[in-house]
Amino acid sequence: MNQFAALRGRIPLINSWLLAGLFFTIPTHVTPAYIISAFILLLWLIEGRFKEKLSALGQHPVFWIFWGYFLIFPISLLWSDNLDWGLKMSGKGLFFLLFPLYLSVARREHVRLYITAFIAAVTISEMLAYYNWLQLHYLPDLPAGIRNSQETWEIAPFVNHVMYNPILAFGAYLLGHALLFERLSPLKRFAFAGFLVTMTVNMFISGGRAGQIAFLAMMALLILQRFSRRPILAGAVALSLTAGLFMTAYQASDLFKHRVDLAVHEVQNYEQAVNSSVGLRINFTINTWRMIKEYPLLGVGVGDYPAEYRRINTTHSPAWLSTVNPHNQYLLVLATTGLFGLTFLVALLLYPLHAARHARDNLAHIRVALVALFMVIMLSESYLWRSNTSLMYVLFSAALYAYMKRSPVPPNPSSKEIAS
Repeated sequence: MNQFAALRGRIPLINSWLLAGLFFTIPTHVTPAYIISAFILLLWLIEGRFKEKLSALGQHPVFWIFWGYFLIFPISLLWSDNLDWGLKMSGKGLFFLLFPLYLSVARREHVRLYITAFIAAVTISEMLAYYNWLQLHYLPDLPAGIRNSQETWEIAPFVNHVMYNPILAFGAYLLGHALLFERLSPLKRFAFAGFLVTMTVNMFISGGRAGQIAFLAMMALLILQRFSRRPILAGAVALSLTAGLFMTAYQASDLFKHRVDLAVHEVQNYEQAVNSSVGLRINFTINTWRMIKEYPLLGVGVGDYPAEYRRINTTHSPAWLSTVNPHNQYLLVLATTGLFGLTFLVALLLYPLHAARHARDNLAHIRVALVALFMVIMLSESYLWRSNTSLMYVLFSAALYAYMKRSPVPPNPSSKEIAS
């Protein structure tokens, strides 16, 4: 009996380390994330003290926002005809459903551990991507590396470029933040600077344009945060840095130059570029906006987007391919759940920042960066419905706002942990 009580007493620490393992899965495959989450849930149940835990969660302001966002899609099934598709799409919010579990086990004194686990996984992915790049372009006799896609320009190892580059962009931001705002030993500073350079190069030899734009935004944000008391200088330096990075990448990376030129051409010749990558996104936007104007308040329901889009597309642009996703999170939420759902999406992004505005810690910049990253990338894809990126948003939110929860057994960090 005493041994069981001792085990239950160690569960919060064990679960926190398992949570760090979840952060490690973000740039890789999410299947292990489900398995680890199941173990965390099992231990959470064995630990007991449900009344105290649920009371603490109920008093946490961020908890209600995340669950509210998750619930809007199942609720929209009430006005959806296609329940099978609606249930499938609602299931893409599973990590938001698990947010209370992650929030309950996250420990404030372990935030650096979680970030380290994430950076370690991003670094491993980056190294494997470099191997793929070398093998594809310069050393074809090397054994084939781990690749998510067989596209000749795709070098991301575990996920495709759509998810790889935004994740890499956030990893680069975290390294840059550490360099600018944390006290590091000379060895750590040298290592972090080196990996930031390699991540920057890796970013522009990969093909994810949304992630590349997000990376430039993250670097600009770092400068604005660093010189926040001198806004004119911050703006000038941020603009110079992003312009310099863009021009350097444009001149040095054939793939980046080709992808930029192709995007510009397809935008300029949208109506002639039928079913091109950028052209399709423009057409998705136009047709989805037509849908939104028909159903502005509650949307068509999460189950009926494909059928409604097909109807509109057949009427207005029959030569273009149909879609089940407008590749824009804002439009998807508006089309399926209307202004009702958009209210929850805006609250999901902005309310946690408002709730944490008086927090006395050194995580405020990272909280802003997480939101800024998703505000940018969601313009080109429904990233909160993508497995790896939705996991990233949920886990980092749980870690960054863990300080706000009223834990039934408050942690007792050492003086060294408090100082850090």
